Amino acid sequence: MNEDQLYAMRHSLAHIMAQAVQHLWPEAKFGVGPVVENGFYYDIDLGETKISEADFKKIEKEMRTIINKDYTFERSEKGIDEALEWARDAKQPYKVELLNDLKREGTTLASELDAAMMGMELPAGISGAAHDSVKSVVDVSFYTDGDFTDLCRGPHAESTGKVGAFKLTRVAGAYWRGNEKNPQMQRLYGLAFATQEELDNYLELLEEAKKRDHRVLGPQLDIYMISDAVGAGLPLMMPRGETVKDLLIRYMRQEEEKRDYKYVETPVLAHENLYERSGHASYYSDDMYKLKDDEDQVFYLKPMNCPHHHMIYEKLVESYRDLPLALAETGRIYRKELSGTLSGLIRVRGPISQNDSHIYVTPDQLKDEFIRVLELFKEVYDTMGVTDYWYRLSLPDFKKDKYGGDKTVWEQAGESIRQAMREFGAEFVEAEGEAAFYGPKIDVQTRNVLGKEDSIATSQIDILVPHRMDLNYVDAHGDKQKPLIIHRAILGSYERFMGFLLEKTAGWLPFWLAPEQIRILTINDTVMDYVDEINTVLSGVVLMKPLKYNEVRFTTDVRNESLGKKIREATAMKIPVQLIVGPKDKESREVSVRTQSGEEKVALDKLADYLQAL
Repeated sequence: MNEDQLYAMRHSLAHIMAQAVQHLWPEAKFGVGPVVENGFYYDIDLGETKISEADFKKIEKEMRTIINKDYTFERSEKGIDEALEWARDAKQPYKVELLNDLKREGTTLASELDAAMMGMELPAGISGAAHDSVKSVVDVSFYTDGDFTDLCRGPHAESTGKVGAFKLTRVAGAYWRGNEKNPQMQRLYGLAFATQEELDNYLELLEEAKKRDHRVLGPQLDIYMISDAVGAGLPLMMPRGETVKDLLIRYMRQEEEKRDYKYVETPVLAHENLYERSGHASYYSDDMYKLKDDEDQVFYLKPMNCPHHHMIYEKLVESYRDLPLALAETGRIYRKELSGTLSGLIRVRGPISQNDSHIYVTPDQLKDEFIRVLELFKEVYDTMGVTDYWYRLSLPDFKKDKYGGDKTVWEQAGESIRQAMREFGAEFVEAEGEAAFYGPKIDVQTRNVLGKEDSIATSQIDILVPHRMDLNYVDAHGDKQKPLIIHRAILGSYERFMGFLLEKTAGWLPFWLAPEQIRILTINDTVMDYVDEINTVLSGVVLMKPLKYNEVRFTTDVRNESLGKKIREATAMKIPVQLIVGPKDKESREVSVRTQSGEEKVALDKLADYLQAL
């Protein structure tokens, strides 16, 4: 089955689901019902009635009744006023609103409608010429199957009996048109595939994804917690989580300072003048936390580190001889995110601890410095065990004029990145029209357990801000020039990367990074003196790779519990090395080392070397 057929099938299932809901709850009012990745959803308003997972079986049963009747999907058209009359008669206020927008705008293109409609599929079709400049609608399309008619532009399967395999998966709250000032509807989701086998395979992947979900693993492993008293999107790092985060920070500082990055620290608070100069006050203020002091001065909690670093650049750089300059910071930032977008450590309000750097270069230095960034990406990701990634080079679409500054500089910057990627041998794809407004960029792309593409880090070229903030250096001829800036975050934010790594490893972090690396499990209390010797050995072990001077973190479980229970509990906490100690181990001067790979005996005087090699 090709993608167009699969799309039509999923679209048809959205209608069948709405039809089933209307059979069960005749008062249902419908918003939009688009196709999404691997399935579909429909936004539904049932007033005070709430759909729960307990209702899924009866909705699915009704859907199968409709499918078994094999109704043909019949297309019809109405003039816009007739369509509005239909929507009012059907008591469908959300359809009335959509049709009024359609009548006013004359198009179903999301880009033509208000910002809240961006990215949303409108269930309306237009026949005749309805393009960018048209402001009149000729006809609106409807699709009918059996007793159900819906406003829709299609496409659909031939009939309800030709829609493959499906399963309802979840229901969530969703504000109409994504605006929290609008009514909250219920968004009912379903999966859909061409065959039952494909659906079953995907459901297995979902189960695996649930096991790896960092929102489950994080609290379960005592990495972080969310407290209602503190607030949504403000995770609290538990001692184990702070250990992991500190190790990542120390490792990145070690690797960056080896490459001549200069570490700085900037305040989490800044006066509005800074953000007015950088342009963020005008373009980004809705995403910034703002406050006033007793003198009516306006300050912002910083949402990014860039403007602060640019102030340090002005102090440190006079001429081209001072470049390149790489400033680095573990910068804590805060961003005003909608509550519905928050997700564990992946999407938070703060603190967002960025592995941030800004590299100031002349145009001639750009390519070589970008290659150095790619080298650091490879070194770090190899260490983290992240190998299944590639780069996406995002370039402007010059035809749409969605870029700022000199087109020639944009083209030269894009070509420098392209050459750097090719010389380095990086796997990359190009995406025209995906550049940031201030310059081309690369995103590091990978796939999660469900096969969905995710961005885990980015590196961007800034062409505009040096002009906006009047950043200069004097070239070899004594003339003032503007630097180019590489914004670079190898791990992105440390919190987000921790969430990514928990899911990738299913909680089994690499040995050097595990918050509790070793747990000694005693078989009985006759070995306590030998455990003291093991403790002495472990206390003297300092790991030297990949992070130098990393003291071993270990605990001892001497409780009067069965060995099986101790092993189960240590395994549940994803402790990578379990040292089992019994009378025979004491007698032979060994320990039984249990890891994910199996179990083996290691002599006590060889244990330090064994751990260094992990």
